[in-house]
Amino acid sequence: MSPSPPSWSRARRALPAAVAALALAGALAGTASAHGRAGAHARAHPHARAHPHARAHGHAARVLYVATDGSDAAACTRTAPCLTIGHAVDVARRGATVIVRPGTYAEQVTIDKRLRLIGRGGPTIDATGLQNGIVLSGRKASHSVVRGFTVTKADEEGILATQTAFVTIRGNVVQGNDLGAAAERPTGECAPQGEVPGDCGEGLHLMSVRHAKVIGNRVTQNSGGILLTDELGPTAHNLIARNQVVDNPYDCGITIAGHNPRAIQDGKRMRKVAGIYANLITRNVSNDNGLRGEGAGILLAGAGPGTGVYDNVVKHNTANGNNLAGVTLHSHAPGDDLNGNRIVGNHLSRDALGGDPDARVTDTTGILIFSAATPLKRLVVRANVISDVHFGIWTQNAPAIPAGVNTFTNVDVPLHQQ
Repeated sequence: MSPSPPSWSRARRALPAAVAALALAGALAGTASAHGRAGAHARAHPHARAHPHARAHGHAARVLYVATDGSDAAACTRTAPCLTIGHAVDVARRGATVIVRPGTYAEQVTIDKRLRLIGRGGPTIDATGLQNGIVLSGRKASHSVVRGFTVTKADEEGILATQTAFVTIRGNVVQGNDLGAAAERPTGECAPQGEVPGDCGEGLHLMSVRHAKVIGNRVTQNSGGILLTDELGPTAHNLIARNQVVDNPYDCGITIAGHNPRAIQDGKRMRKVAGIYANLITRNVSNDNGLRGEGAGILLAGAGPGTGVYDNVVKHNTANGNNLAGVTLHSHAPGDDLNGNRIVGNHLSRDALGGDPDARVTDTTGILIFSAATPLKRLVVRANVISDVHFGIWTQNAPAIPAGVNTFTNVDVPLHQQ
């Protein structure tokens, strides 16, 4: 993958792709509704084509098993396991548990009903040549659980949740995905839009998801780490906690990026339409991201007019050695809304190794808050511990931060506010 142009932030580079996704979502709305796979990112996976009788009636067992020495002609029981995860998911009834034993499974798994997908002994989903490793898609997938997998080598996201709610993604390793950007002819969301490089959706992506829990995952060596966006509806009330998001070379560790221009209309927040709000980002480690491209430890950003990323809490995270600031907030256009966010109690060190081209800052910085057009409101920045940078906190068009409410060690300029 080629590094990103230094003058573009993560959210700005994604704007053309976001517009394309919105258009495609509208064109596919009828098809998605008919098949129960909502949105432009819904995937059909090649192994989920069971016998019509099995699909119609489901598997009676509440617990199904998958093993590399199993058979998809078997009963998916403990003693007669299935061979592929996709087959077990397909025949499982709503509310069932699918337990996957150790080994490597070369497939993409799509969950479009309520299930618990549990890896025992660290099974690997190898999505080589496929768009995703695991997809949780649509309203019927609400309350599903994905736990205990290594997901790798997908062309786009390793794990994608889209237009669903109350899902739990816990204790997985999401590593080495977003490979489509390096293809000779990138397609889909990996394809460039003019001079703007493609965006493969990062390692783990919540697109238009509410009340999800993303906890205790390790996300590494993808283009970027964890991504929250709102192309197809609001992304709100999610918990992103205790994840290790490290060494993702081209983009941010954790990105909260408003893509939908309908989130803010005539200055009003359209909470039922779009926007990224009321999410809690806490106790994550986000280190060494974006070093071959452009990436913050944690980024909150709007891609253009009408986008909304507001009332989120970024609390008690650690971010060290990232290419942009440890916590970065970018507001690029009039008519967006990045107000009411809280940045509290984070530990940040040696960040913004590449400065911040959008804000025209060339020095290392712990927290950078930049609004190109509209003064920001109701931001809270306090109790952060920042060390080993030139600027502790750098702001433009942001509320004044009182001296003494953050802690600085080995910092040349603790507060720069303009």
